[in-house]
Amino acid sequence: MGRNMKPLEDDGRPLTSFAADLRELHRAAGAPTLTVLNQKSGYGQPRLSELFNGKRMPSQELVRDVVTVLGGDADQWVERLEVVKEAERNFQTGNAQGGSAAPEVKIAQLEAENKRLRQLVEQPNTVIAQARAALEYAGRRAQAAADLERRANSSLERVHVQHQLLLSRIPEAEKQVATIISEGVNRAAAIELEGRERHQEIVEQAREQASQVIRKAEQAAQQMLQTAEKRAKEHRASSYASVSQMLTDIDQLRVEAEQAVAQASAHRTSLERRAKIEIERLVRGAQERLEEVGITEEVHALEILLRDFNIAGSHIATRGRHARRPQSDQSSSPAAASPPAPLPFADPGVATAGRIVLPRRATWKGWTVPQQPRPDE
Repeated sequence: MGRNMKPLEDDGRPLTSFAADLRELHRAAGAPTLTVLNQKSGYGQPRLSELFNGKRMPSQELVRDVVTVLGGDADQWVERLEVVKEAERNFQTGNAQGGSAAPEVKIAQLEAENKRLRQLVEQPNTVIAQARAALEYAGRRAQAAADLERRANSSLERVHVQHQLLLSRIPEAEKQVATIISEGVNRAAAIELEGRERHQEIVEQAREQASQVIRKAEQAAQQMLQTAEKRAKEHRASSYASVSQMLTDIDQLRVEAEQAVAQASAHRTSLERRAKIEIERLVRGAQERLEEVGITEEVHALEILLRDFNIAGSHIATRGRHARRPQSDQSSSPAAASPPAPLPFADPGVATAGRIVLPRRATWKGWTVPQQPRPDE
């Protein structure tokens, strides 16, 4: 323990008697300190202190381990612990009922008290040692109380002196506080004024910077807008030129296509005319041969056939035997030769000197580009 144990209060509790017996075992083992018991048993000093002072009912493991370290019979002490637990419950029940406890409870209490008194009678040295320890403890308490009283008086005197000193310093402290407050107010006013000026300066700088940024942004936007307009105008002009050239090419292709169609039509007409001339030549030859042999009916039938197919009189034969006969020679034919049908897309005499010239349609005005605004407008 390192120092003498505090004497146990004789309150008649079975747990207190059990703690006193443990103290006897502890003294018989040489009174080892709580630190030694802690190292050997593994339990902390608070639990060991509760065990030896009877503050709380210990567990079987705690009693067994501590008794084993102190060299006692662990099983016997565990059995005693069970008896003490039962007696402690009976003691607590008797106190709660205020003297109206059962006879068994009273008998257990009396047996515990008799046991305690018997131990005191049988072991007077223990009682004397406890009394001596209590006397020494009381002496130490009295000495400690006297020391505490002297310290308290000394402290009170120092506090009184300090209190008087503080009272004497209060006016000076009030002046210092007033000065500090005044300085603080002035300093706060100066800081506030400086802050306002700084705030105004910062605001002006921010406005100036914002104005510069806005001007730069407007200039950049204007420049970008001008560049975009310029590029748009250039692109528009280029597009107009490309479209105009494309329309011109389309117009040229249309004219060439119409000329090709006209040439094909003229060529077809020429081929038809040549075919008609050749057919008429062959038929005229056949008519002459039929006339030579005296078959006039067939000659007349061939003439009608030529007129039905619009061959007779539809062309000009200027040479050979097939030259066109005078009008008087053809008066005997059943029907006069009808002129060839004109082309639906060309006037007579369109083909001249091997060159095809198509007439302009009445509604054709040529390809034109829609009027667009000028780039600089």
